[in-house]
Amino acid sequence: MNYSISDEKCLYGNKVLVIAPHQNDEAVGCAGTVIKHVKAGGHVEIAFCTHDTSERMKEASRAVSIMGSQKNHYMQFSVRALSGNKNFENSLALIINKVEPDAIFLPFWFDKHSDHIAVSKAIINIKKKINLNFMVYSYAVLSPLNPNCFFDISDVWELKKKMIECYKTQTALRDYVKIAQGLIGAR
Repeated sequence: MNYSISDEKCLYGNKVLVIAPHQNDEAVGCAGTVIKHVKAGGHVEIAFCTHDTSERMKEASRAVSIMGSQKNHYMQFSVRALSGNKNFENSLALIINKVEPDAIFLPFWFDKHSDHIAVSKAIINIKKKINLNFMVYSYAVLSPLNPNCFFDISDVWELKKKMIECYKTQTALRDYVKIAQGLIGAR
């Protein structure tokens, strides 16, 4: 079996929806690629699936301003409550229908967190029900993945790092900058 990785220069389409189960997943997972997309004139919106503390919401607001997100969608689901939750799936479907994205970023379905897996499963179900055509890109947060494409983010790494560092409540618990560097190195 041959395995190859394509070095991508741009994303599919103009309008991108980033789905982040938690505030900071977008920063660790796909911030570099999305920052490049915005710098190239692309449109980006973010859907945060869970609601944690008000401090974490403030951190998210600061972080996504670095990314250049044009609009943010905040769902109010509890952490670790997305799996099998039809209300969550319906809420996410409404956002996708409203945004009409050309591409969606979401956590890789084999990631370690149950909410990350739930988002991937929800997208599979939603894709079967709605009449929209969009490309799906998976990003790594906690677990390395074997990519079929990658984007060189070396020119925006410092901005990605700055985004991650906005999440003080999370970086106090784990070194997410080092985790992001490790995930990049694993590729």
